[in-house]
Amino acid sequence: MSMKMLTKMWTNFPPTCLGYIIVIKRSETSLIGKSSRLLFQCDRGGTYRSKKTSTKVTSTQKIDCPFRLKGVKMRTGDDWMVRVVCGTHNHAPATNMEGHSYPDRLSEFETQLTLHLSTKNVKPRDILTSLKKQNPDNVSTIKTVYNARHTFQTAEKAGKTHMQVVMSFLQREGYIFESRTNAVTNEPEDLFFAHPGSLERWHAFPHMLLMDATYKTNRYKMPLFEIVGVTATNMTFCIAFVFLHSEKVFNYSWALRCLHSTMDGCTDP
Repeated sequence: MSMKMLTKMWTNFPPTCLGYIIVIKRSETSLIGKSSRLLFQCDRGGTYRSKKTSTKVTSTQKIDCPFRLKGVKMRTGDDWMVRVVCGTHNHAPATNMEGHSYPDRLSEFETQLTLHLSTKNVKPRDILTSLKKQNPDNVSTIKTVYNARHTFQTAEKAGKTHMQVVMSFLQREGYIFESRTNAVTNEPEDLFFAHPGSLERWHAFPHMLLMDATYKTNRYKMPLFEIVGVTATNMTFCIAFVFLHSEKVFNYSWALRCLHSTMDGCTDP
């Protein structure tokens, strides 16, 4: 079997045989930068090694399945010799491909679709439904969607702190925001932000405001001061939010001054 044929088979078709999924365990590269030896195994081969110190009990697909195939490139031409090292499995074949990491992978188009829908605040379960409508053969699970979102969010941070990510998001999405920094450390202490659409609705219903702060409900461990309006039908809507460094009179006065600066001729509540 030539390397071209082997690569084409591995790229265009799922590496499954009678319910077993075969993956590359290890490859060796020759001096000219091409693979010269390949070792294949069942995707349930090996044992799970946790990289975290958490005591949380987790499950794993790996059960040290002994199945092994070895591929060696011949010295002449592009031919390969494949040898069965161990042709048995220690588990029954899978009845479907869901839950297996290799067939669960998203294609480039599916990854872009997942990221696009995530930026539009579409729920993961609805994203998964869209993926399966686009491709009926898709066997991804909700965990696949969460993993893709996490990978994108990690890349987006690119070494930034949580607050830097928030500030970049507010600027990119066109929010009206204002911050107050510590005079000594230059670190943000209070952050006011409001969406232009929320302010437009406030201008239509300016007569009543409800204000309250929530505690220990965000990763920043800061009080979140919420400012809410009320429509003519007694429905509430969000106007603005403020992360407060502390609940002193100065912090609340600063927040209300920021809110007042966005009124732009609106009737006082």
